[in-house]
Amino acid sequence: MPLSIGFILLPNYSSMSYVSAMEPLLMCNELMGESSFEFFTVSLKNHKTVSSLGNSVDTHYCLDDAPEADCWVVAGTTPARHTDSQALTEFLKSKHQKTLIGLASGSYSLANADQLDGYRAVVHCLSYESLMVNHKAILLAQEQFCIDRGRLTCRGGSASLDLMLMWIAQLIGAETAEAISKHFVNERLGSADSISHQQLNARTKLEQPKLAEALTLMENNIEEPLSTDDIAYHVAMSRRQLERLFKKHLNSVPSRYYLRVRLEKARALLFSSQRSLAEIGLSCGFSSGAHFSTAYRNQYGLTPSEDRSLHSAVGKIENL
Repeated sequence: MPLSIGFILLPNYSSMSYVSAMEPLLMCNELMGESSFEFFTVSLKNHKTVSSLGNSVDTHYCLDDAPEADCWVVAGTTPARHTDSQALTEFLKSKHQKTLIGLASGSYSLANADQLDGYRAVVHCLSYESLMVNHKAILLAQEQFCIDRGRLTCRGGSASLDLMLMWIAQLIGAETAEAISKHFVNERLGSADSISHQQLNARTKLEQPKLAEALTLMENNIEEPLSTDDIAYHVAMSRRQLERLFKKHLNSVPSRYYLRVRLEKARALLFSSQRSLAEIGLSCGFSSGAHFSTAYRNQYGLTPSEDRSLHSAVGKIENL
């Protein structure tokens, strides 16, 4: 029997996030030769919403007349354009037993309905500090996407695709998820080095628990980084075995990969908080401002100060 999924399209929902989540599900149906998933769309009211592209979108239902579903997806937008309503909060509160998915700021809607309390979850980097203050029961993660039991969250954009591939791997199998991933691989831009550390294929994550464990150790030890020997010890491998594992699946060595993880964390804090550069550097394991600035510039082509200024300027332009 197909899994029914209701997509709640918030005003100004990210078209990229929505399509990136929907496409792998449609492709799964095509590859399986049957409807593994069925879908319908829901707006907050009046059977209409608007996308991030500015076009009006008709939906199958609104909150008042939506049928039941096995899974609910809240397709959100950027934090600055996020819209919640009491009706949506109450609607989501009634879905506690269902699988709930938050795309981009959709995670914020789930949080406001107390549906992420006690779960690991991911939010847009610009929502991070607000969630930390207002929803302390949520275990905020630094990944691009996160699956914790019946709660699936991601930062939006292409991370929606990775989230759905992992979910399909869990529901149907890694081979199917791998086949879907291969279909999309030529459509994704950027070099291998630019791909986030969360964008491992589904088979690798399922079949390489030692690698997943090593990555978790890195993500949980940002302020005081572990040595490669420490990580190898905790995952019960020799240093050489760990280095071979990283080389095979990530085309990197553990120390270099760990540096990228710390820099991604630093960049998220740079954009989402008013903390000083020195404080951010120290919180991400950099012993000096010069070390932080040099590593950051080598990774992103800008110093932390330049990147923060550019991000602020872009935000002002988008809000005009």
